Amino acid sequence: MKTIRTFLVLGIVALAFSACKPDEIFDIEEQFTRDTVLIEQYLADNSLVAEKDESGIRYIIKEQGTGANGKFGSTVLVKYTGYLLDGTTFDTNVGKEVFDFVIGQGSVVQGWDIAFKLLNKGTVATIYIPSQYGYGNIGNLFIPANSVLVFDVHVVDLLGNE
Repeated sequence: MKTIRTFLVLGIVALAFSACKPDEIFDIEEQFTRDTVLIEQYLADNSLVAEKDESGIRYIIKEQGTGANGKFGSTVLVKYTGYLLDGTTFDTNVGKEVFDFVIGQGSVVQGWDIAFKLLNKGTVATIYIPSQYGYGNIGNLFIPANSVLVFDVHVVDLLGNE
């Protein structure tokens, strides 16, 4: 039984490697450039002006909050709607309980760990996340691979930020 399982695993691995052609190697820098162009075009087409942090995440503060920004280890309580640049909503908790997560714990997309360090309690903002900080070149059931993610967020509270 172990032999069959071993050959099955080896066969799957071999198939996975043979399915990749040299010209299909994913280039994260090239994708980041494409994402940047898409975000900039979206902002221009919609007459929006966004701030940009060093990671390339862009954000628009619609209502400024108070207090210190989030930091590694802060617990964020947030209301949000996530959608793609084409307007397709893929997730929301509006009308439901707040969502909570700890910055830097890895329980959310990396873009959230970065973006919520730029926001404080009470902030209402829109965040534009390049795909490498979202679901990358894998995607999921609701989000195609290499998709820029957009989130409308309301930071209800920040705990452990004192």
